[in-house]
Amino acid sequence: MSSTQTNPHHEPPTLAFRLLALLSRPLVQGFFRARASGVEHLPEGGFVLCANHLSGWDPWALCHPLYPRQPRFLVKAELFASPFVPLLQALGMFPVSSGDSVAAAVRHVTAGRIVLVFPEGARRRNRVLRPRSGGARIALGAGAPLVPAAVHGTEQVSPLTPWRVAFGPPVPLDDLASIPVTVAAREATRRVWEQVLALESTLS
Repeated sequence: MSSTQTNPHHEPPTLAFRLLALLSRPLVQGFFRARASGVEHLPEGGFVLCANHLSGWDPWALCHPLYPRQPRFLVKAELFASPFVPLLQALGMFPVSSGDSVAAAVRHVTAGRIVLVFPEGARRRNRVLRPRSGGARIALGAGAPLVPAAVHGTEQVSPLTPWRVAFGPPVPLDDLASIPVTVAAREATRRVWEQVLALESTLS
């Protein structure tokens, strides 16, 4: 994983995340030839990062340009089975099905961390999936930026298909503060997803 975020005020990654980054760097940089654009759009403080979801490799591709900042991930609750819970937590994961999952995500963002959300909720697998509003609800609840991102190439495990990541500027949310949360979240989701798809089209 690369080192593009060097603000000394950022919370250092956990030991488990640092080890994973070290071990995966040759694979991500060498085999997959990962490249990222738009890193200059990433806010210094906490924010919600919304991206398309092509494969299980997507978090790796997105973490590469974010390192040494360690994102937090909403993952399926079924993955949280003993004795792996401590490791999953050290890697930044927390269960999406918990009733407190949005509140937990808001706490992470307000603490200055990145929360990574895949609004599609699952890998596409040649399906058209409607984006969900969870990421927008987190950003609105935390009063934090909602940042679009797109990945390309992660669905192909081949050095012939390099990984590409693009980040866009945060979508405007200030005008949504005075309207009902459900309506605001729906509109914020529409805005960020429009930008995710626009970014994705530049990578294909």
